[in-house]
Amino acid sequence: MNMPADEHPNAGNTHAPDEENKRIGPVFKYGLAAGFALILIGGTALSLSLTNLFLEILVVCAGLGVIFGAFGSTASISIPVQGITLTGVAAIVVALFIILIGQLDNRYVLVRVNGDIQEADVSLAGDHDYFGAFRKALKSHDFIIFGKEIKARKLHVTVTMKDRTEYPFDCIDAAVIRPYLASGMTIEWSFKRPTDDNDTPKILDSDGQPVANDIGGCRHDILRASTTDAETKRSGYVPGLISVAYAQASGALSDEEIGKLIGQLESDISRLRRGARSDLAAAGPVIVQPLLARLNQENSSYRLRLGVVVALAEMLRDNKDKRALVIGKIEGDALERLVEAAADKDRTIRIYASEFLYDLGDPRSIPMAFNQFRTASPNGRFNVLLPVKGAVPFATAAEKTNVITTIVPLKTGSPPKVGALIDSIVVEAKKN
Repeated sequence: MNMPADEHPNAGNTHAPDEENKRIGPVFKYGLAAGFALILIGGTALSLSLTNLFLEILVVCAGLGVIFGAFGSTASISIPVQGITLTGVAAIVVALFIILIGQLDNRYVLVRVNGDIQEADVSLAGDHDYFGAFRKALKSHDFIIFGKEIKARKLHVTVTMKDRTEYPFDCIDAAVIRPYLASGMTIEWSFKRPTDDNDTPKILDSDGQPVANDIGGCRHDILRASTTDAETKRSGYVPGLISVAYAQASGALSDEEIGKLIGQLESDISRLRRGARSDLAAAGPVIVQPLLARLNQENSSYRLRLGVVVALAEMLRDNKDKRALVIGKIEGDALERLVEAAADKDRTIRIYASEFLYDLGDPRSIPMAFNQFRTASPNGRFNVLLPVKGAVPFATAAEKTNVITTIVPLKTGSPPKVGALIDSIVVEAKKN
């Protein structure tokens, strides 16, 4: 039976398929692709904190705007009209961006880091990793800090040289930045790489004053620390001591998570390396054995060795009351590796390893340190003796007598800094 023409399903709509194809045309498809690409880029940057939070959110919003515009364009059957619709959405996004930039005018401070940073990777972190880039013309790394406050008490600058040598300045007082927040000003810092083993890495301001005159965390001066109560020294923070690791919420980590973080210690991305160290340190004494197992492996890399001693040192800063538990997790050969690290040719590794061993206060490290003293560099000898300084308060009377007998002759020919440390160790060993 033939249906009347006016009752046929396609009556009056003979070009519907063509109209649908025009709506879902190349402009729509390209718009969707561009929108999802922007969301993917912005979302990835947000999850990994790759850039400034404001820019990351803006990219995601721009992607959503493009997608909405693409769907809106399907209401038209004309490809040129689709293009006009997407162009309008893009114009709105650009206008919003200009308005937001205008609102942010002068609401930032620019931190410019120059000096001995040729072909080096530089990062700056506070409340989060700040957006920055290398400016070849100025031979500097420029970082933008938006907003009117920094909640973190400490800033962290990490300089990684082309040869992978790393200089982590983890104890820069945020007060050096706070007066300039939202001023639109430029602060200039200069990184000075040590010229030899007697020199120290430092960051200086434009007046030549130190912003950070040594690498590492907020460590107390061991030679000036009171030795009248060894347990008090190890009961908590020395005033001003801030641990990067415990800025994060602590929580138990599974073996799988610990293994993943240990793997990130060798990442080519400094932010991931620093984050892995902090997350491991925040996990507490449970990290000791997995880290030392990796340190004991043959041909361990520089980044791994550095990451291990940094994580251990940061962990023990907030767990000094658990030093006995930590000691129980360290086998003799692993302790030997740590003492060797205190004499390492790399100053950064030496500093963190000796800090950990000093806070550990394990008398087993005393004869190991004396063995390393003979072959260590002058500055390495200082770091090697720090474990002795930390362990003497917990040594037996016989061990203290042996320390005095062994260490006094070592003062002959030693640099003044090493000699002063030897004197302080003798004073400590003579106490009951």
